[in-house]
Amino acid sequence: MRILSLKVYADTLDGYREGTPRLLDIFSEFSIDASFFFGMGSESTGSAFSKFMGEGREIVASAPGIIRDASKRGQDCGIYGWNPMEWRLRLEKMKDTTLESDIKRAIEYFARRTGCRPNGFAAPGCRVNYMSLRVQDDMRFKYCSDTFGFYPYVPRLSWKVFTTLQIPATLPPAEVVLKKSTESSARLLLTELRGSLPDGLSVLPMNAAVVNAQELYAPLYEFFMRLREDGIKFMSLNSVARNIDAESLAPCDVVFQKIFGMSNEVAVQSVG
Repeated sequence: MRILSLKVYADTLDGYREGTPRLLDIFSEFSIDASFFFGMGSESTGSAFSKFMGEGREIVASAPGIIRDASKRGQDCGIYGWNPMEWRLRLEKMKDTTLESDIKRAIEYFARRTGCRPNGFAAPGCRVNYMSLRVQDDMRFKYCSDTFGFYPYVPRLSWKVFTTLQIPATLPPAEVVLKKSTESSARLLLTELRGSLPDGLSVLPMNAAVVNAQELYAPLYEFFMRLREDGIKFMSLNSVARNIDAESLAPCDVVFQKIFGMSNEVAVQSVG
């Protein structure tokens, strides 16, 4: 059986306010269960310069009805960090106390908006460190999806084995696959992606904003329709996690490297 989990992250206003509702409608039409990760706090870095430029806009607070709608529709909902851009750019320089307080703040903010606790956490830009993995353990997420890799595992970093289940992305991000595509080339690329899905679990990451591009909306709509016609089983990451005993999994090292033509190094499951 071919199983596909969609890992959708909304880390900007455009992705959250425009992309998320569009994807929710598509997924409802085709009865697709997916996992949405919402950037809490601001879409800017939080620096003095970004504030001076007027870039300190709140993501979820700008339209809290969207995250509530995602939850009410039964989609798996989690957190994509606090101030996701700052996480991407400054994780290594963040104090441990700041990182811990930011994750706690994101959980509390999520709970106030939805009335429930987030199931999972996805690290912005697939960037992690020892402290972020430690805090995830402390916060007792049901799962995290911080890395790229091959199959679910528990992470090991700096000789420390953590306990929170990692469900890695196994495919390149949709926005990377479709970068600079026309409508016709996007259809070809997505057809190739459909044909390459192996037996077992695949996890496709995608920025919610990718569906905003006029030339990509129709190819993506058709992609999901064809997947349903192909008999692909869609499972949220939370559903995947419920069927896995993390204590029975062997740990895998987390390494950092460039993959899929991405410009920055990301966290990757090492199975060598």
